[in-house]
Amino acid sequence: MSALKACMLVHLLELTNGLHFFFFFFLVCVYVNKHGNSGPHLDKKKVQQLPDHFGPGPVNVVLQQAVQACVDCAYQSKTVFGFLKSGHHGGEMITASFDGEKHAINLPSVNSASFVLRFLEKLCHSLQCDNLFSSQPFSPYVGCAHSPTEYDRNNEGEMK
Repeated sequence: MSALKACMLVHLLELTNGLHFFFFFFLVCVYVNKHGNSGPHLDKKKVQQLPDHFGPGPVNVVLQQAVQACVDCAYQSKTVFGFLKSGHHGGEMITASFDGEKHAINLPSVNSASFVLRFLEKLCHSLQCDNLFSSQPFSPYVGCAHSPTEYDRNNEGEMK
C-alpha cells in the first residue's frame, strides 16, 4: 500500500491584538478496494457495500471510520477486536456487540496520515486482506487489476 497523502488545511485567525495564529488540521482520504481479497474474516458482500472512500477528513476520524468498517464487515466482530490493542487513551472509540454484550475500545491518538496508513496496513495484514485500503483510488476492474490491459489479460479466456 502506498503512503497516504495528507493535505494540510491552514486556517488563519486574526487575534484581537493583530497577531496571526495558524491552526493546522491534517486531512486524509482512504480508498476501499471493494473487489479485492476480503480475507477469511470479512464478509465480501458487506465490504462491497462500503463507500468508495473514507474522507477526506481529519486523520483521527478517517481511521475510526475505516476500523469501524472492518468491525462491521467481520463475520465475527470479536475477531477484529482481538487484533486491536486495548489501553489507548485519547483516540476515537470503536464499538461492537458480541458475547451478548456491547464492547468498546479506544484507538490510539493519531497525529499524521502516515500513522493511519501504518495502522490500517497492520490491521489488514492481521485480517489477511492486505489490499483493502489505499491512498489511491482502485480500478473499477476486477480484483487488484489497476488498468484495462490487466483486466483484459485476466479475462482473456472468458471472451473466447
